[in-house]
Amino acid sequence: MRVAVVGSGPSGVAAAATLLERGHAVDVLDVGNVPEPASLALAAEVRAATARGEPPGPALYHALRAGPGGRDSGSLRAGLATLLGRVEATRSQKRILGSTFVWDGADEGIPLETGTVTRSLARGGLSNAWGAACYPWRASDFAGWPIDAAALAPHYAKAAEWLGLDQPDDALARVYPLLGPRAPDAARNPGSALEALLARWREREAELRAAGLTPGRARLALRPAGAGSGACVRCGLCFYGCAFGAIWHAGELLGRLEGEHGRELRYRPGHFVLGFEEDGAGVRVHGRAQGAEVTERYDALVLAAGVLSSLRIAADAQGLHGRKTPLLDNELYLTPLVALGGAPARGFRTRFTLGEAVIAVEPGVVSPRPLHLQLYSFHEFFLAELGETLRALPGFVQHAAWAVLNRLVLGFVYLPGEDSSAATARVLPGVPGRVRIEARPRAESRAILKALLAHLARLRRPLGLWPVRGLVKTTPFGFHGHLAGTLPMRAAPGPLETDAAGLLAGTRRVFVVDSAAFPTLPAQNLTFTAMANARRVAEGIGEVVR
Repeated sequence: MRVAVVGSGPSGVAAAATLLERGHAVDVLDVGNVPEPASLALAAEVRAATARGEPPGPALYHALRAGPGGRDSGSLRAGLATLLGRVEATRSQKRILGSTFVWDGADEGIPLETGTVTRSLARGGLSNAWGAACYPWRASDFAGWPIDAAALAPHYAKAAEWLGLDQPDDALARVYPLLGPRAPDAARNPGSALEALLARWREREAELRAAGLTPGRARLALRPAGAGSGACVRCGLCFYGCAFGAIWHAGELLGRLEGEHGRELRYRPGHFVLGFEEDGAGVRVHGRAQGAEVTERYDALVLAAGVLSSLRIAADAQGLHGRKTPLLDNELYLTPLVALGGAPARGFRTRFTLGEAVIAVEPGVVSPRPLHLQLYSFHEFFLAELGETLRALPGFVQHAAWAVLNRLVLGFVYLPGEDSSAATARVLPGVPGRVRIEARPRAESRAILKALLAHLARLRRPLGLWPVRGLVKTTPFGFHGHLAGTLPMRAAPGPLETDAAGLLAGTRRVFVVDSAAFPTLPAQNLTFTAMANARRVAEGIGEVVR
């Protein structure tokens, strides 16, 4: 069987890998933006500087933020204003190794009539710019799904292998099941305030659990320090893009598949899918490639283009313009916290800037549903030029400033979709169709956040953290990017819905494998679950299409 997979993000490559395992031929149709040569040269410069033992300097930070020869829009004033919620920012301002390739062309290729949503047409999709956090759904998270947790368990284990998931066996396993290989509970950022707090939480585990909190080390799709070639070197530049390839991205798995399945897999960049038509013999996929209109026939079509693009392709192909569908998102709030004990050593500077720790908040504590809190050490990404400003000051002033800042912990509170803004999406006619998003904030979201911060403050002694409540703010990025639900799975699907096998209603050969098919959206990050579900759906396509 010959199958077209639209999109090369995590869900797309998971589906492609599974189809290849099953003996099918696969074409991955993708726009496929990649970094410019100047960005690759910048990555080589980062590697060379690290090999020489040189810490990142002002010129390197400038190039990472602005790109080679670009204008650096970051400033201490702008960084402070963003942290305090006084300025709008967009995720597209975040460059990866000095490049905007992750976001390039999204406004034209995935046009929105309203709303601000993170989108990508890059090879590997948004996984080029993610925080690498991976957590499975709890058994209770599948309420409202036509499948249960057991249906995904073996697929989670395979996804964990693909991701190279660094998941230590700690207290967090009580909440988020450990599926796939375990890793040692090793420090990623030795000397940080959060590292000291992790030890404290192990000692106070029973007390915290009784209060409805389960803390633990972050689970990341990351090659940890000491894991050989391509492992983390603790350069501290994680949020600017990893020059060493330690942070997993979907393009990495796609490259492995190209090497292992040269005949069966064709990766086709520069291909933009517009729609499809089914007939008795297969499905014809319409699109544009190198400026020309193209149509090709396949035995099956897999949509993994992202929540909005998969919706747009389905609505355009089926003539379902104007039909509203759900749009689920994890509303995100930033809250600074101060570590009350375990201060880093004098002169400590964080050398790891992904998430270090997680606190899972049980249902019934502040919401009927679980919440998810990710914790980061303070670092210069959040206040772009602060490090450069401090380096210009006398040494004793630098030490005093960092003594304060190294106690600062940045908490990102994720709400489940049911507690976040109520939103819908619909596709309007066009080539390609435009997506209109309508959203209504929920008053209870702020009440939940307020209750959570009060609960954390009451537990400051066992937690060792004090929330700075006056600085809490919502993310400035519009919809955060943990989007789901536009083509939801139902036991009895209707228009623009899918069944438990991933089959799009009204079709016989078109399957949805990305998070567009999620009928609900829990608070924790969705990539791990999206890859597991993509594998589950792809594994059964040969049984559905005969």
